[in-house]
Amino acid sequence: MNKFNTLVVGALALAICACAVVTNAEDGQKKAKNVILFIGDGNGFNSEALGTMYHHGEGLGAESYQKFPVTLGSATFMIHKHKDGRVEWDPVKEPEKNMGYVPEEFWKGMDGARWRPTNTETTDSGASATAINTGIKTLNSYVSMDGQGNKLENFADLNYKAGRAVGIVSTDQISHATPAASSAHNINRNNYEEISKEQINELPLTVLIGSGHPCYDNGKKIDKSADDLNYKFVGGREVWDAVSKNDGYKGWTFIDDRPQFAELAAATPDKKVELPKKLLGICRTTGDVPAIDGCIEDPNFTAQHYGQEAVDSIPTLAEMTLVTLNILSQNENGFYTMIEGGNIDHANHANNGPKSCREHVAFANAIDAAIEWVEKYSSWDETIMIVTADHETGQIWGDGTYDDVDGNGKWSKEDEFLGFQPIPKTEKGKYPAVQYGTGSHTNTLVPVYIKGAGAECAKDFIRGNDAKAGEFWGFSGDFIFNSDIFNIMSAASGISR
Repeated sequence: MNKFNTLVVGALALAICACAVVTNAEDGQKKAKNVILFIGDGNGFNSEALGTMYHHGEGLGAESYQKFPVTLGSATFMIHKHKDGRVEWDPVKEPEKNMGYVPEEFWKGMDGARWRPTNTETTDSGASATAINTGIKTLNSYVSMDGQGNKLENFADLNYKAGRAVGIVSTDQISHATPAASSAHNINRNNYEEISKEQINELPLTVLIGSGHPCYDNGKKIDKSADDLNYKFVGGREVWDAVSKNDGYKGWTFIDDRPQFAELAAATPDKKVELPKKLLGICRTTGDVPAIDGCIEDPNFTAQHYGQEAVDSIPTLAEMTLVTLNILSQNENGFYTMIEGGNIDHANHANNGPKSCREHVAFANAIDAAIEWVEKYSSWDETIMIVTADHETGQIWGDGTYDDVDGNGKWSKEDEFLGFQPIPKTEKGKYPAVQYGTGSHTNTLVPVYIKGAGAECAKDFIRGNDAKAGEFWGFSGDFIFNSDIFNIMSAASGISR
């Protein structure tokens, strides 16, 4: 057996272990009928702290989901492919419990966030979302494919088989890396047209919501002929023309305007309103869905920054979330939904702290809306909610962490490390002073918050403890791998391979 196969067998064995947890806990443990997964793209602990401070004038613990009974870290590393094509995982030379993330290395200084052993690498969203949704770590750019290019059965696939509804939501394009890996299968996350064609034409999705509209940008009509528009994020011209006619193509009901989203968001289960059986919602923007409810100090900011058309025609992530929960709940067998706040990542790539704060608020508002929905129309006895991130972006620390000697605004070898500083306390609506170490992803732990049916099974998948992280961010320090989120969802719901 080669080393890569050892990895796959090990991952499958862990999945089997998850099944054993379900079986052994059959008596008395309530299974999650509904699984709600929130992914804040690029949202590490310090990004969380930054946004929370802006939102509440308090640090971690102020958001409702940060009070969930289970808080863990997640190690997000992926597999490294060597120049000669080898993909290795050697549990003898590098024991699995330390693979890819070693606390002692991380806390040595700013370069610790870039440290990795020989056979692992800092992840991208495709590889991490694949690990989260399949339980198997893979290569960068792969979406629901293993390191050898084989199609993986993801959690959405397993829910279809169980007769449950599945919804995929993002503030990015529907075919972007995280929604892609949560639903479709492709060797390259950038094959947007292939991915969206699979999502729309082939997958039994119940809800699919995101951006990628070929005709609008930030709510404004694009001044181009139909032949010159970009249809790659929505399945290509032929698929778009068919589905946007809204005459039932592949069973989809199509919407793209905020009033349509708002109407469905208000159609809660108690209203007994007839809802679409399948919903495709493409927000009226080609790129990022703007955080129109994210600027708490200036409610007019969005209209001034993006234009009034954006406010009038593009839904909030909270509205998108409620639409999804209302429609999915029509399935008596239950549902799985992945809801992504995708633009925290984009803000942190740009080292734009204020934008990161606004994106955090929009993401937190969506989670609050989902919590309220669960408590009104479901219960924590039948629903599990997990809030996490696919990776950290930006290497954010409080101001004064390093002396920016060369003045380039990022950590470099010329700079002087002064010591890790926490996100400073500010008033609500004020942007904390922070330093970014990079414009890229890092190998930093990200948070995992869990509540609901089966949440206690998370303890069975702990890989190690980072006491310094626990001290810095106010939790036990226990961490899992991102691939263990799949195992937790499987164990909690009873749905596994």
